Amino acid sequence: MLIDVYDFDGTIYDGDSTADFVLFSLRRHPGVLLGLPRLAAAALMLAAKRYNLTQFKTVLFGEMSKRFSLEAEAEAFWQSEKTRARLGRWFESTPRDLPIVIASASPEFELKHAAKILGVRTLIGTKCDMTTGALTGKNCKGAEKIARIREVIGDYEVRAMYTDDAKADGPLLAIAKEKYIVTHGSVKRQA
Repeated sequence: MLIDVYDFDGTIYDGDSTADFVLFSLRRHPGVLLGLPRLAAAALMLAAKRYNLTQFKTVLFGEMSKRFSLEAEAEAFWQSEKTRARLGRWFESTPRDLPIVIASASPEFELKHAAKILGVRTLIGTKCDMTTGALTGKNCKGAEKIARIREVIGDYEVRAMYTDDAKADGPLLAIAKEKYIVTHGSVKRQA
């Protein structure tokens, strides 16, 4: 199957949607700050390279899931005009003659509503247990994106890959026939 693949954060969304989602949630649910000692410890462990990003995100979403529904909060986040305004208008004018896959390190629960807004059926992100906030599997980044796409859709070839980070998405760019770097809505084809 021939597909087009899009990274999400920094590509379709101008910024880091997970960071924005966390800030949005903190404003609405300041009780999450009760978990600050645990979050600070996890951040220090991440900085010291004793935790990986998957472990850090598990602590973060775990503290959030204790205080509110992650899925309901994500839906409220994407209903916000401020959030929707950060979706790249350029995406609407890209070719839609092939199946589109969004592959992101952001959690699937957070991006599910964005994918609906964008009319994208196939969303592949980091999996997260909605009850505990624990990540269930690897952070969907780099080579993991390739494996997860294959897991979801089977054998595929990538016609075009759109990303803001050539290093992080190097494995997908390497197998794409067309490579595009997106910087704040400006799309440039790479050789």
